[in-house]
Amino acid sequence: MKNTLRIVALLLVALLLVSLVALSESPSAQTPGAGQNSILNLYDAFGYQKHGTILDWGFSALVRYNGKTILFDTGNNADHFEHNVKALGVDLNQVDIAVLSHRHVDHISGFDYMLKVKPAVKAYLPADPALGAPQHFTVSHDSKESLAGLPPEQLYFDGKTNSIEYKPGERFHGANQEFVGTSREIAPGIYLIVTRSVMMGDFNAYPPSEPGHPDLAGFPELSLALKTEKGIVLITGCSHSKVEEIVRATKRYLGGNIDLVEGGFHLLPYDASYISNIARIMKDDLGVRRVAPAHCTGNLAFKILREVYGENYNYAGVESEVMFSH
Repeated sequence: MKNTLRIVALLLVALLLVSLVALSESPSAQTPGAGQNSILNLYDAFGYQKHGTILDWGFSALVRYNGKTILFDTGNNADHFEHNVKALGVDLNQVDIAVLSHRHVDHISGFDYMLKVKPAVKAYLPADPALGAPQHFTVSHDSKESLAGLPPEQLYFDGKTNSIEYKPGERFHGANQEFVGTSREIAPGIYLIVTRSVMMGDFNAYPPSEPGHPDLAGFPELSLALKTEKGIVLITGCSHSKVEEIVRATKRYLGGNIDLVEGGFHLLPYDASYISNIARIMKDDLGVRRVAPAHCTGNLAFKILREVYGENYNYAGVESEVMFSH
């Protein structure tokens, strides 16, 4: 009888240990405890893949801040985004706010899945006509006298008006979207910083490296800024506006120190000299305490920023989670 009880007890202990190990390795165990603030990388081209996430070009981050859950960008492929979200045990129904940094496909595509899961989620988008931001303009400045004699069928809108209004369309049609054209607070301690690309050029060089390549300068970009006890936490999508200029714009708007910058820094097209100078500007001139570069920052920039920042460099590949204060 005693041997039987001993065997049963050992089996129960073994079962408990197996359960604890399984729990510690489950995706849900990667999420922070109640009240903790964090940035979880959901989508990137490098990372751990311990939970079977797919590596793909693009960026998406799940931000937990003072009781709010914010989805920042959604990656390059809606199916891959869905896969990674499920692999990491993320419930998109819990998302309070969704933010799109800019129009590019490697940041926007997963919204197809996000809006399928939660169609009414509050989505903040750049005030970009390419995304369907409302836009008013006049199609003709000609006087009625100068157009006298033209039949109505030759006139825009039968000659009754010369005003046009663009309205939201495509994937955000009918969504609970709001277009943001100036930096502002959207919830307590949560800010959107608006900048415009100054010289994006093609992907390989700024300005365009070959005649005929589009420069794409001037399109709007949103970055997410969070106020914390240790300073501002800033999350960038692709930094087409230049990462150092986004930091400057944030400091001008909010004041205070920058505790952390995470996201795409778009340093991939540049050489070591240029990158080293940007790292020095970020650390010494702008006082950015920590960096967590991801996405389009580039392998060489990862290396240089790690050398410059030392222990204040935070790894930020897919599945990584960077913690920050309240």
